[in-house]
Amino acid sequence: MKLSIVSLGHVHTEAFEPLTKVLTGIEQVVTNATARAELNRAIDAAANDWILIMRERETVTDALAQEIAESCERSSAWGYRIRTEITYAGKPLRLGDTGELRLLHRRHMLRRGDLLVEGTVIRMRSAFVSHSFASHDEHRDYLRTRGTKRSAIARLAAFMRNARTLDANTLRYVWIESGYVAS
Repeated sequence: MKLSIVSLGHVHTEAFEPLTKVLTGIEQVVTNATARAELNRAIDAAANDWILIMRERETVTDALAQEIAESCERSSAWGYRIRTEITYAGKPLRLGDTGELRLLHRRHMLRRGDLLVEGTVIRMRSAFVSHSFASHDEHRDYLRTRGTKRSAIARLAAFMRNARTLDANTLRYVWIESGYVAS
């Protein structure tokens, strides 16, 4: 089975190395833009029928690689939603990720609006793994250099809008994120 990986940004080959153990051919198509038109061009440039979309910092686990290979071979659906498990300060974030359409058969892709396929879409059991910031201080430093500080009231409003868990690590992440506006 052959697979084309559309990389949104720079994805190292080590990030999808487990796929090389279960698939016969892998091709990587790189695009730095996340705009729909650029994604369509990258998918059109891909040589294989099955397309896997990956972002920077994401890695494929052995379990996900096996599930991808099985899904492509048996073709019980034309699209698969894959979650991303994000690690922040050494612990997983609990953001309620239900997954995005990341594995699809190019013949069933719809070319309107969001990324969609015509036919059945199934959510995979396994997930990508993504490593975020190693510490809370690294996260704050990153936002200080790339964002504008919010007022206390705006920060509280942003925090209340995005806080949907009782997990302490995730709440701390949301609190730090709510302190800055991307500029």
